[in-house]
Amino acid sequence: MKKRSILVIGIFLLLLSAVSCGSQGRKRVSELQDTLYVPQYAECFEILGVGKSSLLKIFNPWQGAAGVERELFLARDGEAPPAGFSGTTVQLPLNRVVCLSSSYIAFLDVIAAADAVVGVSGAQYVSNDTIRARYARGEVKDVGYDANMNYEMLAGLAPDLVLAYGVAGENVSMTAKLQELGIPIVYVGDYVEQSPLGKAEWLVAFGEMFDKREEAEIRFQSIRDNYLAVCRVVAKADSAGRPRPVVMLNTPYKDTWFMPGDRSYMIRLLEDAGGEYVCRGVDAVESRPISAEAAFLAAEKADVWLNPGQAKTLSEVLQLSPRFGDVPAVKRGAVYNNNRRSTPGGGSDFWESGAVHPDIVLKDLVEILHPGLLSGHELYYYQQMQ
Repeated sequence: MKKRSILVIGIFLLLLSAVSCGSQGRKRVSELQDTLYVPQYAECFEILGVGKSSLLKIFNPWQGAAGVERELFLARDGEAPPAGFSGTTVQLPLNRVVCLSSSYIAFLDVIAAADAVVGVSGAQYVSNDTIRARYARGEVKDVGYDANMNYEMLAGLAPDLVLAYGVAGENVSMTAKLQELGIPIVYVGDYVEQSPLGKAEWLVAFGEMFDKREEAEIRFQSIRDNYLAVCRVVAKADSAGRPRPVVMLNTPYKDTWFMPGDRSYMIRLLEDAGGEYVCRGVDAVESRPISAEAAFLAAEKADVWLNPGQAKTLSEVLQLSPRFGDVPAVKRGAVYNNNRRSTPGGGSDFWESGAVHPDIVLKDLVEILHPGLLSGHELYYYQQMQ
């Protein structure tokens, strides 16, 4: 009986030893994480080290996704993800990617990684000259989006990763289809960032995905320094008593005018540029609908009108509504749109490279609101409507 007990104990210890040895080879993610990059401005990502590899953690990847988290394991030298990892795994280097937002092309262009783009969504809206030329030569394909996604074409491109976005949530059917095809997908959350520098700081996340994090950090620091330098010029003008022009934004859709909340991306840019938002007073990020009548009353108080839809001339603005002719900013010609750099298909580089260059957008806005305050700056994304 004693010998039998000893035998049982011995077998138990042997099994325990085998389990322990097996777990040493692949520790859990939580045991191996080492912080590589904590953003200064962005709130929706961080980068952790896992052995030679790294882990990109993405928080709130779409509007209304509070508490949602996605993880992308960036494997180097053939490393496998740690035990317990349930996110997406890709092997570096990434040589072939599909960008479902044109802003991703701009991020990749800054770190000289745009050559990896083999697919886009909405080629007519892409502003990047190199991608447009490659598309014309058939080197880049338009894979469509949502219900119009060409999955056969997408699979034929054999991408290492699809860079996607969600507007009001995850595109569940697209995610499931790509998983079925064995194509890795990650939802990038740059557009959820409300700080202009926070959005631009996603450059570092893109740099990590393409083994160019140090270069991306340097480029972001330059963008940050340029942005903050402009802010200091505006602050000095404020302290000298220079008035802040009142600004109206957007145009109505049918009978409703959508106005951004006080904590939105555009309002942050506007205030950093030394402007005052005419519809301020709602502590929110999301845009809210107001009646056309309320919007016209607000527009009567504005010194400047920005972003009036797709219009390129004042006559096109007046075609939207004859009442616009009575708006003081229209009478003074103080109407500016962010479509100076447009594609024939209706795309605007403001929404593409402007995402990674808020410093240039800010300079444009300062030049509009405080002409001459920045010596020698010519409008880049904006144009005065004639």
